[in-house]
Amino acid sequence: MTESELTDRQRYWFDHLKSAEVKGKTLVAYAAAQGLKTKELYNWKSRFIKRGLMSSSMKAMDFIPVRTEVRGQCCIHLPNGVRVEFNSLSDRAMREILVSASSLP
Repeated sequence: MTESELTDRQRYWFDHLKSAEVKGKTLVAYAAAQGLKTKELYNWKSRFIKRGLMSSSMKAMDFIPVRTEVRGQCCIHLPNGVRVEFNSLSDRAMREILVSASSLP
């Protein structure tokens, strides 16, 4: 499916998701501002990701490349107030966890 093949309903949610991204707002903040249900935005985002119309990762500029070497416990505080603690993770697992945690309200 391509963006041009979206139904009116799909286009409605796709446009909201893109608008939230352009405005740099979390889906929680965007939903509140627009009077939408946060769960609906996340559900539609998941559908569009599965169809390849959206990326599941954050923009590259949101991350600073780092080399990880974990010895003992590590704790990361994200700007949204989420705290992630772990003992040892692969780079891929760490990235997936941080992407998910950074999208939380």
